[in-house]
Amino acid sequence: MTLTLEWACGFEQFGAISDIAQVAQPWTAQLSNGNFMSISTTTGVRSLQGSGVTPKALNLGNFVSSGVIWTVPNIGTRYLGMGWFLPALPSAEGNLFQFTATPPANPGGVGADGVRITLDNTGTVRIRQNSTNAVLVTSAAYAVSANTQYWLSMSCNPNSGWVAFALNGTVICTATLGINFALQYITFLSAGVSSVGQNIVVDDLVSYSTDGTDTASTLVPPRSVWTSLPNAVGDQTQWSRVGGAVANWDSVNGQTYQTAMYNTTSQNGTLDYYNITDLPGAPTTIDGVVVTACARKEDSGSRNLKLHARVNGVDDVSSALMLTTGAAFWYLSATFPQAPGSVAWTASAINLCQLGLESA
Repeated sequence: MTLTLEWACGFEQFGAISDIAQVAQPWTAQLSNGNFMSISTTTGVRSLQGSGVTPKALNLGNFVSSGVIWTVPNIGTRYLGMGWFLPALPSAEGNLFQFTATPPANPGGVGADGVRITLDNTGTVRIRQNSTNAVLVTSAAYAVSANTQYWLSMSCNPNSGWVAFALNGTVICTATLGINFALQYITFLSAGVSSVGQNIVVDDLVSYSTDGTDTASTLVPPRSVWTSLPNAVGDQTQWSRVGGAVANWDSVNGQTYQTAMYNTTSQNGTLDYYNITDLPGAPTTIDGVVVTACARKEDSGSRNLKLHARVNGVDDVSSALMLTTGAAFWYLSATFPQAPGSVAWTASAINLCQLGLESA
């Protein structure tokens, strides 16, 4: 089968709760109990950082309802992979993930439809049907250990009827659903509450779609998310600088948005390109490139942003991403599973790639 990268995030680009709350494309996030949730520097979680990028991961916290509700395109099978660190087992059975057609009232609650994956204080994983609370499958006891990092793989196809949960390439449990629902929401959350700090930390999250020949045994192999930042001028510098940057690329080479130094344009069709830092080594498999920009609209009327991936003068261009007027900055992303010219990405193509912004 063919897995196509849809989205990836090492979480290095997020510096605060308000940043993760503003991911607008292609997924949106809803936070609950945000005071107890943090994006933090951490050890023990897989993370391949970019040059000059501070390592961060997403800590789901250790309070009731700590978690993230992701809104995803309803396209059938959803394949997820992520680095997953569990400091301690929960004191009782608690929810880890939910796949639902409508969002639960809060991350810690039980959705009205779909299925959820739970973990208890013995390390046992269960898959439960939300509408009846019935256990569809139970893993072997002690399948999951505390103070351990894993590569976690999950898949769910609500139309064909399965959900699978795997750690380090080994399927822990697979359930035949016997129900049919539209997969629109995925909830990540910490399992239970503990005074000693039970929580769950995730990093290097990747999401894939499929060509339709999927099975429940298909797993996302370990993947690292490398962050490359602008480091040199590109082919066009048509936006204007605000602040003290010496060049356009220097205005946008940070990990989080800046309010004093940035690039701006009031015209449609203007382009800014930026060269980026090279990959480390020579990876043999590159699933895709996710271009992420942080933007806001300060004038009246309509304004869209298109994201470019450019190699040797050839561009792939995202669809127009609509901006709305307001004070908030929004992180906007577009995924390019293939290099410009509809060819596979290679390390040399990545190192030649320029990232571009186009006002539209």
